[in-house]
Amino acid sequence: MLHAKRDKSAAGARRRQLWQQRLAAARAAYADTLANMDRWEALYNGSRRLTDADGRPARDSSNVRNIAYELVESQVDSTLPLPRVEAIHAEDTELARSIEAVLRHQIQLRGLADLNDLQERTVHIQGGSFWLVEWDPKGGGHCTLGQLSVTPLHPRQVIPQPGVCDIEKMDYLFIQMAQTKQSIYKRYGVDVSACGEQIPDLRGEGETPREELVTQNIAFYRNRRGGVGMFSWVEDVTLADLEDYQARRRAVCTDCGAEAEPGTERCPVCGGKLETGPVEWQPVPETLAAPGPFAERPLLLADGSFALGEDGEPLTQWVAAPAQAPCYRPGRFPLVLRRNVSRAGSLLGGSDVEMIRDQQDAIKKMGSKIDEKILKGGSYVTLPEGVRIETTDRELKIIRVRTPAEKALIGVVNVQPDVSKEMTALEQNYQWAKSTLGITDAYQGKYDSSAISGTAKQFSANQSAGRLQSKRDQKNQAYARLYELMFRYLLAYADQPVPYAERLADGSQRFAHFDRWAFLKQDAAGEWYWNDEFLFSVDPSATQASNRSVLWQQLDDKYRAGAFGPASEPASRRLYWTMLARTDFPHAQEVKTLLEQEGGETDALPPV
Repeated sequence: MLHAKRDKSAAGARRRQLWQQRLAAARAAYADTLANMDRWEALYNGSRRLTDADGRPARDSSNVRNIAYELVESQVDSTLPLPRVEAIHAEDTELARSIEAVLRHQIQLRGLADLNDLQERTVHIQGGSFWLVEWDPKGGGHCTLGQLSVTPLHPRQVIPQPGVCDIEKMDYLFIQMAQTKQSIYKRYGVDVSACGEQIPDLRGEGETPREELVTQNIAFYRNRRGGVGMFSWVEDVTLADLEDYQARRRAVCTDCGAEAEPGTERCPVCGGKLETGPVEWQPVPETLAAPGPFAERPLLLADGSFALGEDGEPLTQWVAAPAQAPCYRPGRFPLVLRRNVSRAGSLLGGSDVEMIRDQQDAIKKMGSKIDEKILKGGSYVTLPEGVRIETTDRELKIIRVRTPAEKALIGVVNVQPDVSKEMTALEQNYQWAKSTLGITDAYQGKYDSSAISGTAKQFSANQSAGRLQSKRDQKNQAYARLYELMFRYLLAYADQPVPYAERLADGSQRFAHFDRWAFLKQDAAGEWYWNDEFLFSVDPSATQASNRSVLWQQLDDKYRAGAFGPASEPASRRLYWTMLARTDFPHAQEVKTLLEQEGGETDALPPV
């Protein structure tokens, strides 16, 4: 037995060494990109470092106009795209509606608005950013076991397989994270107190190792079945080795195949040995399928012991076995990439800071030159030989001269440097940088001398927004992939119905539950399968809906124009206040209720 354990440990060490070698090779191939990430971050943070003509570090700038920060912040869009789910089959329309509603509820629970604000800057600086989607079995509310977990990852934390630019086409990829030693022990039950933090730069450039932190390495890979496997380690300590990472795991009896609750030592059915491993099948609730064929099982007493007959042999009973359905797996890597703009041959997209690097460097040089000229200029006093003046702070200063001729020799020379050329060059580089990124003064909300009217200014802003449309499309597509992956994790692991609330057409709220068993179906051959055939996108009206003051003004205009019917009709007023209630206008629901009480039921209310 000891020999077998030693062999198993040796095999685990060989696997850890294999993944360590792969990670080292992947980081070496990704080294240039990682070095650029530090440069772009430094430029955004207003680095004073200048470079010479060969690109090598030179002296520091004395004055930095941080256009990288300004132009990145000009593009920050705090709008969170909301999910839109469409059914492929007509009978799945109500299921699509429930997916959309539970995802909108999860957006608030997971705090995606804060994550989006953080990611808005990282994407423009580095050219991309990642989400890590997991299922937390220890989370959830009072009535639910487990919850979704969405974690933003800086691109320096994700090391791709060399030469592959599409996540789903990779054989493997790596994630490196700074974790506390205590959190590692709580999650994996492994003591890493003797380990240290190998890569503190994961927390930011220039960070130093912390005593209570370690660097966790996680490798996700495609297993032999095409699923997702996971291997994790800290230094030379293995944390987890899961060939089928996304499979359900249960304690299963090696004799009868029955499942047991976590922490159970013996099989509750036959008393056999339990072994924890992936489960391929799970019982279908009786509300969906009648029990299957009967099977003979030992008869157990209330204390869990076997009931014995007169001959001392265990008594048996015939138990109806429930129908079995395959366990659902998300089947995708738990990472979602959001690019800035597409770039061929690169995992990440194009960085905005990289595009204006030359202009930022030139502006820093011009700023330093302007400072130097101004500081070297000033006023100079000419005095005869031997004459001195006071250098105190008194208002009246005394100059002692012997003759009127010496007084005539006293003069002041003002040396005013000419910085107009440097200012012109600085402004020209600033305009070049804005033109490169497609940002205009009107888009930034500044004075635009080229726009001679409000309509022209709006047209200029729209033109700039049109150039940035590709970045918005990349954002929308990334959120659509994120929402689809979140749905797949709910479908795979949400054993208890997940509560959510949604807003109905009349402005009221409906409370319901997302039940993953509603997605279990049988085909014509009687085989069970999980229905995940839905189209995921984002709601194009989310941007407009987020600006509620504009939306309310548009509703007012349409009401006055008669779009809801004659303004004097009660039905028109009720419809108008119904739409205001749907857009969260203050106290609109109370006004709508009073109108309904005043005019009776909404029998004349047109459908929304």
